[in-house]
Amino acid sequence: MLEAVDISHTFCAGTPFKRQVLRGIQFKLAPGEVVLLTGPSGSGKTTLARILSGLVKPTQGTMRFNGMDLNVIGSRPWPVSDRIVLASQYPERQFFANTVWDELSWGLRVGLGLDRAEIADRLRLIAGDLGFPLEELAKRSPRSLSSGQQRKAALASLLALEPQVLILDEPLAGLNAKEGQRLISLLQNWHSQSRSMLIIAHELELFFDWVEKVAVMDQGQMVFFGSLDELCQSSDPTARDAAFLPVMVQFSFFLKQNGLSPGPITSDGPLVLRQLQEALTKKRGIFLHTRKIEPSVS
Repeated sequence: MLEAVDISHTFCAGTPFKRQVLRGIQFKLAPGEVVLLTGPSGSGKTTLARILSGLVKPTQGTMRFNGMDLNVIGSRPWPVSDRIVLASQYPERQFFANTVWDELSWGLRVGLGLDRAEIADRLRLIAGDLGFPLEELAKRSPRSLSSGQQRKAALASLLALEPQVLILDEPLAGLNAKEGQRLISLLQNWHSQSRSMLIIAHELELFFDWVEKVAVMDQGQMVFFGSLDELCQSSDPTARDAAFLPVMVQFSFFLKQNGLSPGPITSDGPLVLRQLQEALTKKRGIFLHTRKIEPSVS
């Protein structure tokens, strides 16, 4: 269980430039659960991800992982199997090795102490799943790769660690539609192994079929946390606007809110189309009935 308890964070605290970016965040990621974190740019998503991964200490509140306080983790033994990893929104900023092979294998060599044969097996497997040409690029500098290749390389280095919790900050950035769908399929397969995942993204429609919950942030606060169905049905304008709900969901919501459809509010295109057809039929019937009873003018 990864848990944030009353987390607040202020940049440049104690200076004239201080800026509060998180306010009273409560959040839980259960074992084997997938949560989608969304919200406008600047709402605090990336800062929260860094705090959840233990990279940043919040100015207020407590972070716990499997009952252990992340803020004082240095004073306790840290089980090798208990790993939280963060895939940065800008993977090129986390590269430090001279070659792709050294970059991808570093965590396995230094962090886990694996031998070369096992490292090679893990990296070939994950590179194949990602469609990343490891053998071709192994001796190149990771900074010379394209943005899409950099994203795949960074993700491969993290997935090879087989973490318990994976946090992804805008994982589809820099990928075309085909590569993005391939990555989503890989993440679905990875999740099927009962691992936890937090995905920061704006493309809700690409994740509708398999995420359990959605967290919505706005201006440093978590304005919604619940299931996708609950978000779709929510009448809270702040949560709906901040979530960037798909057009079909918004249209379905409009039809129901205006009494044109009994619902349900859904992202299912064919169902929304039927709702629209029923609404038009209903309105046409009302129009014809009104025309019929209008008094004639002589």
